[in-house]
Amino acid sequence: MKRAVAQAAVVAVALAGLSGCASGPVDRRALCTGFDELGRTLMTAVGGIFDNAVFSSADDLSDLAERYSGTDLSADAAALGKIADSDETSGTELQRATRQTATVCGHPLGLGTTSYADTGSGYGGSGSYGGGYSAPTTSVTPYTQPYTQSYTSAEPTTAADNAPSDEAAAQTTLQQQVATDRTSAEALADRWVPQLSSKNDGLVADGTTYDQRAIWADFTTTRQTYPSALLLWSGDYSSFTKGDFWITVVNTPFTTGAAANAWCAAENLDADHCFAKLVSHTHGPKGSTLPR
Repeated sequence: MKRAVAQAAVVAVALAGLSGCASGPVDRRALCTGFDELGRTLMTAVGGIFDNAVFSSADDLSDLAERYSGTDLSADAAALGKIADSDETSGTELQRATRQTATVCGHPLGLGTTSYADTGSGYGGSGSYGGGYSAPTTSVTPYTQPYTQSYTSAEPTTAADNAPSDEAAAQTTLQQQVATDRTSAEALADRWVPQLSSKNDGLVADGTTYDQRAIWADFTTTRQTYPSALLLWSGDYSSFTKGDFWITVVNTPFTTGAAANAWCAAENLDADHCFAKLVSHTHGPKGSTLPR
């Protein structure tokens, strides 16, 4: 009995020590631990982000961002604080609210985790508040280049900034983008993803008659909102009915079509502009699309 009381006293002292650090500056380890926790909480929220855990994690990260001793993260802190006080949010809103924090931690929210070379205990001691650890390395496979570009650019690139001059140039640009995204796309094989767009030359949709330049503009505009967007050529996969479409998907794989459709619903995207698609080299078109 005395031993149990003594152990409880030790725990109480440890917790008191942690709370004493709650108002002081935090370093990258503490910041990125909170960032990764918000990402994990976000990725487990299904069917709409109303979970108290998401808002609690956002509030915790807001506090850490406000107290971060490196780069000024006050904008992220304010945006996260606003979300924490709201009744509803989305993955896109949370990604936008953590742009600068993502740069510090080296990966987008919910995609990959930050790892460290040292074996510090996390909170408390030199491994948490000031010094004592090496710079983090980031594991984001298969989430690579598209995310890195999104979070290192000071100003977002618009479609007009790199619009091809003619149809031939646009087709070449589209082909180059497919090649750039191929490694990440291959990692999605036999997984369900949210499909955001399917366009080919001459298609009429949403009041637009699409040519190659319009298709490129559609992709780049989509990627401004969803930095994880990848461009696929339907002819490279067996799960698409037609082989001559440029396909835009989100680089967020799911094990079921229902989970991919839940992501679409959480983003408030309608059924015509977001639905579950199985990306596969072996599965046929039948059963590879799950409408909402």
